Amino acid sequence: MKKFSLYFKIFLLFIASFFSFSACETTDNFSCPYVISSPRVESGEFEDKHKFAGLHFGLYNDSEKEIESFVLSCMIYDSEGKNPFACSNCIVSRCDWKIKGGALVDFVIDLDHYVSVIPCEAYQVDYIYLREIRYADGSSWKDPYGMFCIREEHE
Repeated sequence: MKKFSLYFKIFLLFIASFFSFSACETTDNFSCPYVISSPRVESGEFEDKHKFAGLHFGLYNDSEKEIESFVLSCMIYDSEGKNPFACSNCIVSRCDWKIKGGALVDFVIDLDHYVSVIPCEAYQVDYIYLREIRYADGSSWKDPYGMFCIREEHE
């Protein structure tokens, strides 16, 4: 009976330490503080934003904090699912733009400096997500591995 009591005490100690350490965890990084809407690449000239191609998307700030800047990452493909550029098709763009909590803002990222041949068809955007968000209060949110990416299925 003493042996059972010792194992039971060790078990209780393990459970108590597990909950005390896990209580220090924050769940902020387990939820996505933004929504990306209608990501698409448009070909041709668009206002003063791009002459050949641009990534268009809406960004909704799904938090109460004001966004000060963010880093967006995505992959661009042609209609056959291949890299359309002479360089990497991994696009990383930092946007310094204030977005109030609960606001939706439309963005256009110029892809002209990636284009070496004028595209006949619109490019496909895949694996789009925010790598980092910096808030006006000095805090930040990070997703370095793309856990909250939007995927488009290629056939």
